[in-house]
Amino acid sequence: MKIVILTLLFVCLSCKSQKKGVEHNEENVQMDEPTLVLKDNYSNIDSSQISVIKDQKALNKFFVQVNKTRKPGLPVPEIDFTKEMMILICAGEQKGSYVPRVTIVNEDAGNMIVNISKNQASDSTDTAMSTPFFLYKMPISEKLITFKKSDQ
Repeated sequence: MKIVILTLLFVCLSCKSQKKGVEHNEENVQMDEPTLVLKDNYSNIDSSQISVIKDQKALNKFFVQVNKTRKPGLPVPEIDFTKEMMILICAGEQKGSYVPRVTIVNEDAGNMIVNISKNQASDSTDTAMSTPFFLYKMPISEKLITFKKSDQ
């Protein structure tokens, strides 16, 4: 009887430890890729640009530009810049809409290559002019970030 109870106890305890290990690994994998935090069709920025935001002051400066013609303005997202940084993509003036897909392609000791691919939206008949922007967050890194654009 003691052997059966000890065996059941051992099985139950070992299953929980394996489950916690898997959950921890999945959490790390999800945080590696940039996550879309905010997107909007009007940024008041006419030229196409990509930048990395690593402090609250730079993020606030961007939102001052975005909110110049908005009443009420968009709220500034709350980001912990000790743990995360932002990738800002301003698409410039364009017709139609899309959401870029941002992925980390290659990463080594001092460099990180981030791919930005343009996925067209389903509504290709949209003729309104817009200046969309997209804010992505990702874990903070001191590596040199290089952006690579593709049209896929």
